[in-house]
Amino acid sequence: MSGMTRRDFGRLALTSAPLLGVVSAWIDSDLQAQAGDLVVRSANRSFIGGVQFGLQPFCYHDLPMMPENRPTLVRRLVQNGFGMVELHATWVEPRFTGVDVSPEQAREKLRAWRLSRSADHYTRVKREFDEAGITIFTYYVNINDSYTDAEIDAVFAGAKLLGARGCVGSQGLAVSKRLAGFPGKHAMFLGIHNHANLSDPDALNTEESFVKGLGFSPDVKATLDTRHFTAANGDCVGFLERHHERMSSVHLGDRRRNNGRSAPFGEGDSPIIEVLRMIRDNQWPIVALLEFEHGTLRPQVEEVQLMFDYCKRVVLS
Repeated sequence: MSGMTRRDFGRLALTSAPLLGVVSAWIDSDLQAQAGDLVVRSANRSFIGGVQFGLQPFCYHDLPMMPENRPTLVRRLVQNGFGMVELHATWVEPRFTGVDVSPEQAREKLRAWRLSRSADHYTRVKREFDEAGITIFTYYVNINDSYTDAEIDAVFAGAKLLGARGCVGSQGLAVSKRLAGFPGKHAMFLGIHNHANLSDPDALNTEESFVKGLGFSPDVKATLDTRHFTAANGDCVGFLERHHERMSSVHLGDRRRNNGRSAPFGEGDSPIIEVLRMIRDNQWPIVALLEFEHGTLRPQVEEVQLMFDYCKRVVLS
């Protein structure tokens, strides 16, 4: 890397052949690392170079996030070499839609389903991922004020049956404060996730807002989105230095500063290389969940592979 800029590295990584011998199909031992009360077990195909990688499968922009497409999702994750995923609730929960179903009726039907959920449903979904060698690390649900306390408990209980260690969402500070008392009842954590909207005083968007959110409970963990934090002109490296013990994961992607556009890895301003090497060198149990939003003419599976290959080169060089 001597004399090579981050963007030079990005161009090299995205144009070179995939790195051979990156990792065997499985890592034999069940490695464990602990930060506070959060334990991350890394024993799957995407534990590479000392960093646990996973995918936020929103990346498959061409694949609608619904239960009917879950088998395709599993196949793609295996094809791209991932052994860990952040699973959105829409891949798991039924959809209540129809010509004669209003949005209000659909919302009530979903609540009723959650409250009367069958444990078998969640364990069956978990088995689909287990059989493919994929761990469900977190369960992504955008909880809002319409959720009753019983429904929130039901969401956490369902997530735990899936094997998830926490529930993550893009809710603001007010809802996060309300939610902070729930994960501890289920021996889980609540992940708070940032965006780049600096005009909303309730939003997670700056380091200061994260500090407020983390102060609600020890069970609250940060999921730092490097794309949005960079676009909001935040310091990702400084954030990791100061708050790594309260972080469960990063949503790893690239974007330009000053609310700029999303970009392929290495072509924006997000310090992807620095973030990954900090996690690697310090052996922090922070999961790197790849996510991108930039437009591409390539098939989504190919684009995901390019991003993952970039990250492999970072942690193995």
